[in-house]
Amino acid sequence: MDWDKSAALLLEKVPPFIQKSVKEKVETLARKFGKNVVTEEEVLAAREDFMGRPPAKEAQAKANPSRDNEKLSILRKYPKYFDKDGNPALYQVKTCRGAEVNCPFLITDSKILGDKLQKRLEALHFTERLINKVEGQILPHHTMKLAVSGCPNSCSMPQIKDFGVHAVEPVYVDAESGCIECMKCVETCREDAITVKDSQVTIDREKCVHCGLCARVCPTGSIKAQEKKYRVMIGGKVGRHPKFAEDILPQADESTTLKALEVCTDIILSSKTEHRFRTLIEHHGIEEIKRRI
Repeated sequence: MDWDKSAALLLEKVPPFIQKSVKEKVETLARKFGKNVVTEEEVLAAREDFMGRPPAKEAQAKANPSRDNEKLSILRKYPKYFDKDGNPALYQVKTCRGAEVNCPFLITDSKILGDKLQKRLEALHFTERLINKVEGQILPHHTMKLAVSGCPNSCSMPQIKDFGVHAVEPVYVDAESGCIECMKCVETCREDAITVKDSQVTIDREKCVHCGLCARVCPTGSIKAQEKKYRVMIGGKVGRHPKFAEDILPQADESTTLKALEVCTDIILSSKTEHRFRTLIEHHGIEEIKRRI
């Protein structure tokens, strides 16, 4: 079991000859609280217990069997459905590692939008409302799966998530800038979407995925990048009958992307049935969802 920094520092202060037994006791208490990471709270609670004192009110509440809701008994087998404090989080937001590894294709740090999507779900009380909505035990397919990628390469696989997003960087041809036919844009484009003839640049919009790479290599500014946006897609899933997510917003700003998330969560929470999100999308119709956004 992992320990956060403050808990680890407290453990270091324990005499070496009893550190092992203390560590085991604290981790046992953390599991009792339904936690996956040991925090300072568990260390202090274990100390109070060792000294024969009643546990703190907050610790008592977390140890209360009523928190171990029968609805969550299956999900408790999987740490990803609970936050670091042991509270249920019935959604997972996956982001790509582009910013961490200095990916040459990166348009924007996916974690920035990923954090905002998570905070919006928290503000909507998605977990609490979903727990109240679902009859009986909550299964993994009841939870909402989201992914954000920092470029169209989509390493976080947004195309197979309930709510998927990847960054795009649309480009345009600037007729005022003289093309010198260096052909760097043609060589860089992985979609074969660019042609250059007689110093005229043409971009095939059907092929272009808006990665923005051509604008970065153009030495004259004949191809320029526009404002960075997000492609939003919904309803992807794997399993027996896998389906790719459907586009709802080809180029959306951040606020519109968050609005799309609100509409999608409302569809899930207001539905009288417990169908998978893809099925709910098919019932509502993709055009109706676009209209609501």
